[in-house]
Amino acid sequence: MIPRVRGIRSVEIDVASVKAASDFYRNVWKLTEVASPGATCFRGTAAYHHIIGLHPPGAEGPAIRSVVFDVADAAQLHALHAKVKAAIPNVEAPHALGGAAGGFGFGFKDSEARNFILLTEARDHGGASTPVADHPHKVTHINLNAADYARTADFLVEILGFRLIDESGRARFLHADCPDHFSVAVVNARNATLNHIAFDMLDIDSVMRGAGRMIDNGYPIEWGVGRHGPGNNVFAYFAGPEELPLEYTTEVLQIDDSYVPRGPDHWKFPPGRSDQWGITQPQTKRLARIQELFRFTADGHRT
Repeated sequence: MIPRVRGIRSVEIDVASVKAASDFYRNVWKLTEVASPGATCFRGTAAYHHIIGLHPPGAEGPAIRSVVFDVADAAQLHALHAKVKAAIPNVEAPHALGGAAGGFGFGFKDSEARNFILLTEARDHGGASTPVADHPHKVTHINLNAADYARTADFLVEILGFRLIDESGRARFLHADCPDHFSVAVVNARNATLNHIAFDMLDIDSVMRGAGRMIDNGYPIEWGVGRHGPGNNVFAYFAGPEELPLEYTTEVLQIDDSYVPRGPDHWKFPPGRSDQWGITQPQTKRLARIQELFRFTADGHRT
C-alpha cells in the first residue's frame, strides 16, 4: 500500500499580535481555545487537538510557521519519512514531538522552503466529531502558491501520496487519504507563499451566517458567496487578522477512487463568470494582493 497523508491537522502561524488574533479566532471566527504550552491554539468541532496555532513573530514578522499533515499511524509515518528523506536533504528523524498536540512525527522544508510537519498519535479530543452550525469543523484545504508549480505538485503526489484529482488553468487539486475532493491545491504563482486557508462549515446557512458575522465585525467579503468548479464547494473569502486570507466553505465534494479527474478545458467558466452560479463578483484587488502576502518562516519545520 502506498503511504499517504490523511489531510491537514493544523496551520501554525506567526502573528504580530497574539492577543488580537486570539480575540478574532475565538469571538468572530468561532473556534474554541484549548490549553496549549508554548502556543495559543484553537480547535474546531473535529477531534483534532487544534486546527490553528498562534505564535509570536520571529525576525520575518507575520508568516506561516508550518502546515501540519495528519498521518494514520507510526508505520505509515516511517514509510513516508523514508520517501521524504530520499527526496529532500536535512530531514528530521521521526521523534516524539513536544508541541501543543504532542504525538510522533517529523518536519522538513520542501524544495521551495515551505515548512511541513507530518504527525500521528497526537493528543486529540475524545468523543464524537460532530459539526456545529456556524462553527468551523476543520481546515478542509489549503492553497499553496508555487513558483515551481509542477515540481511542487509532483513532490506532493510522488512523496506524500496525494492523488492529482483535478486541474484548472492555474491550480492542481490534490486528494489526500480522506473523502474530501482535495486537501491541497498548488497554484501557479510568482512565489512560494500562502494562497489561503479554507475552513469547513456545516452547511450553506452556516457559511452565510458566518459571513454576516464577519461583516458585522468589520471584515467584508472579499470574494463570494459563490460555488467553485473543482470541489463543487460553496465559498466566502475574507482578510482575517493581519490580512491572512481565510475562507469559509461547505459542501466540499466527497469522492472515492472511482472519481474521474478532469482538466482545464472542463473547468473553464463562461466569460465574466468566476464561479458556477455566476452571481458573485470577481475577487477584490485586496484579496489578490494578500493571496501572495504570507511567506513561510525560516525555521518552522523544526519540531
